[in-house]
Amino acid sequence: MLVVEVILGLLICIVGFLWWWQRSSRNFWEKNGVSYIPGYPLIGVLKDTILFRKNFGEFLMELYNNDKCKDDPITGVYFFHKPSLIIRHPEIIKNVLVKDFQYFVDRRISSDPHEDGIGRENLFSAKGTHWKNLRMKVSPVFTTGKLKNLFTLMLEVCTVLDQKLSAEIGREPKEYEMKELAGLFSTDTISICAFGVKANSLLNPEAEFRIHAKRATDFTWRRAMEFTGCFLLPELATLLRFSFFSKETNNFMRSTINYVMEERLRTGVKRNDLIDALITMREEDAELFKGDTLIAQAAVFLIAGYETSASATSFALYELARHQDIQDELRKEIRSYAEKYGDPKYETFNEMEYLQMVVHETIRLYPSLPFLDRICSPPNGAKSYSLEPYHHFAIPRGMPVYIPMLPIHRDPNHYPNPEQFIPERFNPKNKDSIDQYSYLSFGIGPRNCIGGRFGTFQVKLALYTILKDYRVEVCEKTPAKVEFDEKSLIIHPKEQLYLNVTRI
Repeated sequence: MLVVEVILGLLICIVGFLWWWQRSSRNFWEKNGVSYIPGYPLIGVLKDTILFRKNFGEFLMELYNNDKCKDDPITGVYFFHKPSLIIRHPEIIKNVLVKDFQYFVDRRISSDPHEDGIGRENLFSAKGTHWKNLRMKVSPVFTTGKLKNLFTLMLEVCTVLDQKLSAEIGREPKEYEMKELAGLFSTDTISICAFGVKANSLLNPEAEFRIHAKRATDFTWRRAMEFTGCFLLPELATLLRFSFFSKETNNFMRSTINYVMEERLRTGVKRNDLIDALITMREEDAELFKGDTLIAQAAVFLIAGYETSASATSFALYELARHQDIQDELRKEIRSYAEKYGDPKYETFNEMEYLQMVVHETIRLYPSLPFLDRICSPPNGAKSYSLEPYHHFAIPRGMPVYIPMLPIHRDPNHYPNPEQFIPERFNPKNKDSIDQYSYLSFGIGPRNCIGGRFGTFQVKLALYTILKDYRVEVCEKTPAKVEFDEKSLIIHPKEQLYLNVTRI
């Protein structure tokens, strides 16, 4: 009888706790006058995400377009146990990312504090003053002069891509999985530009650089749990010692980068690439770049650069295959440029306005990361950040805020017919019609993507090389519509993007 009473008592306590949690979470938002999307106790609104039933980008689309809240500048939710704010209003986005950046310096992401120095110390994840110091030191790597030198190295990889296609494609079309082909190209450009290493993955898809770059964004169930935990439940990620990248990738990056730096120091060779910059950083500030901090900057450049560029290239080719008129217009511009200059020139490459429009429209429709996140951390001991005059709510210290990039990019209030691929949206004549705070693919403000220009050049060069002499077309395996991988926190296609490539 005693056992039954104990069990009954526990059940009553559990039910009481769940009722209290549900009521208090609703009351928190209601008393602050914030529209609220209810969720479940302990997990909040994240049920479909943590069960991997829905990609996080698609989940954000549902939150953003919720009938109860879609016209409000902000919406309250619970992500697990944490009250969090979804921001829609462009002026609030501007304030968070730019005007009042000092209140929102940090991202929420965290990982194993003992073993994952590469995951915690990279420029994407670092926090506070440490991030500011890293950003100041790393920024010179991406000056115009440095990018010009890297552009020359990228052209060498374009030559290899052209040779590969020429050798493999005869009179008949050849089928390629576009994310794979774009990934090979991205791996080779980043490895040669950043590390001075010829990965040769275009010629050898089993090259070590390629394997580890791909592994970092292959979302197995375990990696999906770790990655989601690092972003959305960092307290648990810290406790369970999740890592941002896989341990195999971390070990590979440590051994490879240390070896390359030692060889540079031994031989005295200078290439004006990321490795040279890292060596200089360590010499100038050994305390800042101790431990894994130096390796972390190179690792995030490789992995993030690989994924974003490969995704954008493959999505662009997919849309161009489905819109032959747009592909023809782009090819016309590419060939006109080639006749005028021969090989691409850094100083003149941006003359191809239609190519720029295609790339911008691709990463509007398919941004690599579907959201931006920040933690409210007011300076000088302040307890909150006021949203006046756009809302009377004051964001308390420690509250995460989320800017739902994918839903904003597909909002008909910002982009008419948002699901359609229309590069003309980004015609220079239309630039005044697009609010810059509704186009966030590379972020905006002091914490924007430092490698955005480099990544854009990668995508443009890949499209230039492929489309100049080849046509991409849909085939039997081409998905009619892109659906996103449910296990992936980033925008990753569920089905492989197969296309035919034909010599013309």
